[in-house]
Order: sequence, then structure tokens, then C-alpha cells
Amino acid sequence: MLGNETLWDVARRCHAALRNAEIPYAIAGGVAICLHGYQRNTVDLDLIVRSEDEAAIREALLEAGFEWSDSHREFRSSDGIPVQFLIAGSRTGRGAEAKFADPSAANSITVREDLPVLTLERLIEAKIACGAGDPRRTHKDFADVVELIAIHNLDSSFARHLHKSVRETYWELVKNARAG
Repeated sequence: MLGNETLWDVARRCHAALRNAEIPYAIAGGVAICLHGYQRNTVDLDLIVRSEDEAAIREALLEAGFEWSDSHREFRSSDGIPVQFLIAGSRTGRGAEAKFADPSAANSITVREDLPVLTLERLIEAKIACGAGDPRRTHKDFADVVELIAIHNLDSSFARHLHKSVRETYWELVKNARAG
């Protein structure tokens, strides 16, 4: 189990370290879901970063007291909270056409609680593509999207903001959200 350090503390420490090093990034995954209004449990921090920033990220996080875990290919806080990386431009899911947004692009991020987070459009897109490409993630990722649809009162017209490859699944998830 996690120690005394909270996931929010880790997010703020990472933010301070990366901001001070002038490294663009965006929060994704479960923490981004929470920042967009759906409160659910999560135990790690997922960050979208650019591959060219790898060395600078490593230096900034090591200096901030995080430890690199070779076996897990992630940083860990002193209490063991994982900080994992998704690479901008890489596919959002196995076989997906959609790709992770560049965190330096202003239209890819929004600020929530003073933290850079994927926009709702890019987050929903990533969750659908990831869930569609991995049967072990499908239920969790699609449930996240259904909850975001309900919380933000989204309808089928929101699909125009998503990559064309995830629109059909999005429309089905809208039906699920409305059925509840």
C-alpha cells in the first residue's frame, strides 16, 4: 500500500520539477479523469511527455527526489507512488490510429487545479483508443468515458472533436451514458 505521501502531492512535486526545468507535459490517465470531474481511485500518475525531453525529465525528477525503477521503467516517489510516461506522438492504444497529443501544443492541454492536463477531447479520445486495443482495460477505460459523458452532459455532437477512428465507439458510449 501507499505510504503517507498522496498522489496529489506527487503530481504537485512532478509539476514543480518539470515546470522549473521548462519541460512541457500533460497529466493523463486516472488523475486526468479526476481533474475533469469524475472522482475514482487511481494509484499512479501518467504523464504525456515528448521523447526529446527524456534526459531533461530524468535529471529534473532525480533532482526532485524521485527514484528510477529499471524493472518497472518508471519513476517512484519515496513512498512508492509510480510516475509513468506516455510518449507524445505514439499510438494511444494497441492498433489505434489516434496518437497522444504533444503537451507543448496549447490546444492539447488545459489547466485544472494549477496542473496541465489533457483536454477533455484528447482524454476521451485516448481512453477510447486504449480501451479498444486492450481487453484488460476496456471496461475501466470505457466506464471512465461514460462517466465523463454524464458529468459533462456530452452528446453525440462532441464526436466531431475526436479522432475519426474512435467516433463510432464514442457514439455507443453516449447511448450507454444516456441509458443510466
